Amino acid sequence: MINAYILIMMKPGNTDKAITAMRKIGNVEKISVVAGEYDIVVRVHVKRLENLLKVTEKIQMINGVKKTTTQVIEKELAL
Repeated sequence: MINAYILIMMKPGNTDKAITAMRKIGNVEKISVVAGEYDIVVRVHVKRLENLLKVTEKIQMINGVKKTTTQVIEKELAL
């Protein structure tokens, strides 16, 4: 299984509608609105890299999404 974070830059005023659309995408585990360079961080859980590409492409097609950057989680530690 592959876990990843997709960091999303939004055009102003589109965040709420984009979140509604992202909730309908399969394999999306969590959506976080954040402060800083990016506006939204989406956590994704997929079986294969090809599936991650499909999720990323669906997010990129959402109205108001300006840019995405995907970070694959190599190792995750529980504290």
